[in-house]
Parts: sequence; C-alpha cells; structure tokens
Amino acid sequence: MGRKAKRKAKQVAETPLDAALGAEAAYYARKVGITIDEAAKIIREAAAPKLSMVRKE
Repeated sequence: MGRKAKRKAKQVAETPLDAALGAEAAYYARKVGITIDEAAKIIREAAAPKLSMVRKE
C-alpha cells in the first residue's frame, strides 16, 4: 500500500460514524464476519457517486 492509500485509509477510519451508518455497519459486519470499520468503509464506497466516462457528442 502506498503512502497516499495509507493516509486515505487512516482518514476514513478516523471519521466518526453517525447513528444510521453505525447501525448498518454493525449489522453488516456481524453478518459477513468483518470489523465495523471495514463494513463502514464498504458502505461509504458504495454510496459515493460514480462519475461517468460517457462522452456526449
């Protein structure tokens, strides 16, 4: 893992969870068998808007 990836991972892990995200992450973590922080990271990545590379001509 490079420097930027480590720094970004630390920033994501240090941000506090709000109540809804914490509850969802805890449920998902129990079901899948991962930590709550890992589950929260997955949920945040899934909710992030994806940019489209479609060119309009």
